[in-house]
Amino acid sequence: MARVYVDLDDVLSQTIRGLIALLEREHGRRVHEEDIRDFDLGRSFRLAPAELDAFMCSAHRPEELGALEPSPGAAAALERWTAHGHEVFVMTGRPPASEATSRRWLEAHGMSHAHLASVDKYGRGDQDRSTVVPLTLDALERFDFSLAVEDSLDMAIHLAESCRVPVALIDRPWNRDLAGLSERSLGLIVRCSSWEELLRRFPEP
Repeated sequence: MARVYVDLDDVLSQTIRGLIALLEREHGRRVHEEDIRDFDLGRSFRLAPAELDAFMCSAHRPEELGALEPSPGAAAALERWTAHGHEVFVMTGRPPASEATSRRWLEAHGMSHAHLASVDKYGRGDQDRSTVVPLTLDALERFDFSLAVEDSLDMAIHLAESCRVPVALIDRPWNRDLAGLSERSLGLIVRCSSWEELLRRFPEP
């Protein structure tokens, strides 16, 4: 049975669109998705550290996460893999306290068959004092994934380099600079413009 790693934000959900709308509501500033070239939202949204902390607290409110739209084709892809006997693990870098909200979102959009786990992808630790302890990056190696789906280039590199996992990198403006990648990463990371293309490239994980 193959195990598939799938990120949540901007892979299963259209998170950046929700964040852009939130930025406009809270700061009166509009940015275009194609102009977001940096995964660091402090730089991309021009927010000072204290402003970014407050913004991300707002972004993780249940009503904000619950309103995110699913990415086209994502639910069908997960259903297909599950029907073929593969295990799908949604590995999210969201704060652990958002687990219940994330689980409800997956159920609402037809993805309840996927496992859900928090991963400390960004070195934040359990800052929200949740009872859910996030997995470390090193722990991902033990899952023996056959395929990973990500939008973060840093995470894609980690999965390729440390876990030796083929990665379908969902094309986003913030992950297009591949300068300096090793031959291993370049050989394992495959850019996909959509879930439709991803399934063509990886009909089976």
